[in-house]
Amino acid sequence: MRLFLDFIPVLIWALLAVVLVVVMLLASWVLRPHVLQNSEKTSTYECGEEPIGPARISYPYNYFVYTVLFVVVDVMGAFLWLLSSSNILWSDATKYEVVWQVIVFMLIIMGGIGYVMKMLPQSFLNGEETLEAYRKAKAERKEEPHAAGGH
Repeated sequence: MRLFLDFIPVLIWALLAVVLVVVMLLASWVLRPHVLQNSEKTSTYECGEEPIGPARISYPYNYFVYTVLFVVVDVMGAFLWLLSSSNILWSDATKYEVVWQVIVFMLIIMGGIGYVMKMLPQSFLNGEETLEAYRKAKAERKEEPHAAGGH
């Protein structure tokens, strides 16, 4: 029973979080402008120009590498900040065990960062891939009117 009583604040915060999400979703639905959707509203827009090629193109790999690198460094920083602000390091019984666990954790993270840094030059894009996709889409678009107008 004592455990349940200690858990009540967590349940209250979880319930408040769910209520807050539901209220915000309902408020955004009520407050948004309700306009009729037509082909003009739902068409693709590229700076006032007709879009060339499909909207879905292959995502450049180097951006994914930067994202993974950011997440790894962010998790490492959060972990080390939480560890430095906790009282676990001041306990004599676990002091050396925690230090060795942190060293192993840092070696694993640094190994991952080293691997990403090694792979980064191989994934560097100079824009040729995007230019090639643009030229291919433009050539396909020029061929379309000739095929339709040949009747």
